[in-house]
Amino acid sequence: MQIRKFVGISLALMLVLLAVPAMAEDQVFFGQFTIEEMWTYEALPTYNEAPSLQALVEAGQLPPVADRLPENPRVIKTNIMADGIGEYGGVWRDTYAVPNEGWHWAAGLTQGWFGINQIIQETLISDGPEWMLENPSPLPNLATDWEWSEDGYTLTMHLVRGAKWSDGHPFTADDVVFHYEDYLLDPNMPSWSDASAWVFGGQQTELEKVDDYTIRWHFGVPFPVMAMYNMGYLDFSMSARHVYQPFHPRYNADMDYTEFINLTPPHDVPPVVLGPWVPVRYEAGQQLIMVRNPYFWQVDEEGNQLPYIDEVWFTEATSGEARTMNMVNNTGDRDNIENPQVFGIVNRAAQAEDAHFSITFGPYSIGYQILMNLSLNLGVEDDATLAKRELFRDVDFRRAISYAVDREAIADIAFPGPLTQAWYGGYPTGSSFHRDDLVTRYEFNLDEARNTLAELGFADTTGNGTLNWPDDSVLAGQELIIEMVVGEDAAANVEIAEALQPMLRRVGIDLRVRVMAGTVVANRVDGGNFEMTMMRLDSTIPHIHTPSFGPIFDTSPSWHQAGPGGERYLLPFEEQMRELMQEARVTPDTERQMEIFHEVLQLSTENVYAVGVYEVRRGLGLHNRIRNVQPDIPSYMYNWTVSSMPIQIVYVPAELQFETRFQHLIPTAESYTNRVWNR
Repeated sequence: MQIRKFVGISLALMLVLLAVPAMAEDQVFFGQFTIEEMWTYEALPTYNEAPSLQALVEAGQLPPVADRLPENPRVIKTNIMADGIGEYGGVWRDTYAVPNEGWHWAAGLTQGWFGINQIIQETLISDGPEWMLENPSPLPNLATDWEWSEDGYTLTMHLVRGAKWSDGHPFTADDVVFHYEDYLLDPNMPSWSDASAWVFGGQQTELEKVDDYTIRWHFGVPFPVMAMYNMGYLDFSMSARHVYQPFHPRYNADMDYTEFINLTPPHDVPPVVLGPWVPVRYEAGQQLIMVRNPYFWQVDEEGNQLPYIDEVWFTEATSGEARTMNMVNNTGDRDNIENPQVFGIVNRAAQAEDAHFSITFGPYSIGYQILMNLSLNLGVEDDATLAKRELFRDVDFRRAISYAVDREAIADIAFPGPLTQAWYGGYPTGSSFHRDDLVTRYEFNLDEARNTLAELGFADTTGNGTLNWPDDSVLAGQELIIEMVVGEDAAANVEIAEALQPMLRRVGIDLRVRVMAGTVVANRVDGGNFEMTMMRLDSTIPHIHTPSFGPIFDTSPSWHQAGPGGERYLLPFEEQMRELMQEARVTPDTERQMEIFHEVLQLSTENVYAVGVYEVRRGLGLHNRIRNVQPDIPSYMYNWTVSSMPIQIVYVPAELQFETRFQHLIPTAESYTNRVWNR
């Protein structure tokens, strides 16, 4: 064991010290730019396009490029291009491991994660590239600029004038209002966010259409600057009003919500998108193919319509580890290196003399945590379910679970060395909001775990090693059995869950692990139909990704959502957390924000809100042929890599490009004439 651990530590140290490539002084992008130095919105004298699109224009199947672009396209500056103006053509190869649920993302469906969602969805603001700003703040996207009223209660936003969806239909303020009123404010819609996220000062935010390219927000408090982050990825990923409104039950009495949500299934391609590429071929369990969007509304400084790359090929797998193996085997171009189980493999391949990819690692930014369902009214079907929820709500039980977990052993199983370490919840230690002295640790102690469970009234009355419920419980005499649901696409979660079984067995708890498709687990968690789950915390920025850390909205956190009618029974410490988080949403004082989230950290770990297990340094792997990816890009900070590049500026030199195969599927008006929603 000692030899194995020494070898593991040595390998991990090599991984950290050798994997970071040399970086020229002029290739540091972190915190270097103003918004105007990253991109602007302006008309250019002339525009250029990819040869494949020019051919369609000449054939009369597409309008000229100048007619497809907005009056004021977004112009991405060469300042943020590591290798400058790109070359058209080639293929980006990637992998995903979550089944595609359909193209109706505003209704809460995923397209497979792993970058797919970000590629095809667009939002009012952009947060991913904030890491490049001198003073981080939301960047303009579909909203080009905005101004606050003098009293701070009103925010007026201006939209890209003349941007079009991939079918050529105009994008206007009507799309924004439709998304807000008929998705986010509709209690029947399982959107990624809901009405509660837009309540400020006890008042529901109102959205006014001023004209086709101007909207105005009316808030209940002055200058709620954090509302801007409600306008980003997932929460405000807009769907095309002209596609979906005719079928929305509010406007179509013949439709119910289930039919509406599933209106555009995965096989119904191409969907109508605003992103740089459009899905055109989907084969379940095999692949998803995207080609360039002829109407994409962004250009470079020379007027070249983006994106540079012709096609994106996503291979479907059953686990995120497959993405790593595809990169190692030269069949993939990118990998977020997040699963400790593959750290050794990827490092050996990256250090080979003829390696075709490079890797970098950042600080501890991923935390794996045990979540217990704390809701008393969501997914509660009977008295037995309620009894378990009440048990989970008892801080002594959560402490007992923490005492029972040998974190060092689990981290060592995952990957021994400086890339993993024990973690006790709250924020990953790579977070600027983390303070070690504020973290309460209920460390591995079998005696404490057993004594705590005994004080709760549990005893092994049958002598088989499993505790039985107390006599005063509705489950009196029954064995203490807890089900943990885990997504099969997350190998680390599965490994941790399986390691927990014997650990909890040692203190008398029979943990039953059920491994399911990731979408099934997500649906069960969203519906409150689970007891325990193992989940990865990706964020280190609680003031922006607040729902990941506490009960700020009805739908957050995922392990304590409100039940029917928005009713929820928060624990006393949760009430404190909620008040603090609500204050943070409306305070512009950064020092006070830091104080608030330090208090939240203390409350969270004192009360074992989630049982942290271990944390990991996140890495990024990229194929050497890929250009224009900033060398110091974080694999996840404000958003994922695909949103942080931005990916539309990525290119491959002509001599290194792979041959395209799907250019004949570039969508034109004819591509959208015989669709499920258009028949």
